[in-house]
Amino acid sequence: MGTVEQLLEDRGSVYGRPEVNHRRIAALMSAYLEHEVTPEQAAMLVLLVKVARLIQTPDHEDSIDDIIGYAECYRQIVRAS
Repeated sequence: MGTVEQLLEDRGSVYGRPEVNHRRIAALMSAYLEHEVTPEQAAMLVLLVKVARLIQTPDHEDSIDDIIGYAECYRQIVRAS
């Protein structure tokens, strides 16, 4: 993996800025759950999916990289609020 910044830049070119993408994710989660989910919560929930995967395969580099990336997304979302 490259840097976290490079990872987010690569993902951002596909999915858009973290705060915009996670606002969409939160809206879809909210509709499904019939309960409001914030973009910050959406980022944390996706990060927790990666944590769950690491419980099964603790050395899976892709999941570790994704956790780092989602933590940075979370930081950006919080700062943008």
